[in-house]
Amino acid sequence: EQSTKGMLQTAMQYGTNLGIFWIVAFAVYVISITTKELSLLFLMLLAAAPVYAGYLGMKYRKKECENRLTFLNAWSFMIIIYTCASVLSAIACYIYFYFIDGGTMLAAFKEQIDIYTSMEIGDEMKNAFNETYDILSKLNASDICIQYFTSNLFISSILAPLTSIFV
Repeated sequence: EQSTKGMLQTAMQYGTNLGIFWIVAFAVYVISITTKELSLLFLMLLAAAPVYAGYLGMKYRKKECENRLTFLNAWSFMIIIYTCASVLSAIACYIYFYFIDGGTMLAAFKEQIDIYTSMEIGDEMKNAFNETYDILSKLNASDICIQYFTSNLFISSILAPLTSIFV
């Protein structure tokens, strides 16, 4: 098996690749808010992310470990990949919301909320939508970035052992 330093270096490199994949998926999501036709592409990218991570794990096993990799080592490798990808995509998320968005996403959410509240739904649902909008409108780029990062880490903690099985 490869040394821990070599595993860490390779995992960080592959995590950067996965992070770029997530950034592309995030960009497609942002564009799909105003261009509904891209929503399907975003969902496909979302579903492909764990497959791509598994591919990276298998690539590591074949190239660096001579096809010998224990589950525990694969799990460690996948955790590092997902963590690096989470950090990189959270940085991109912060850059987007701090420098680029300018309230575009919040306005799109408000538009969707207005559509839903104009339908014949109960007052409870209307209040829930409006309360959600009020909460979202108070978030700054740092809050959104931290939430994005922690949710990515949580999902990654579920995906890491699952993808490790196939590595």
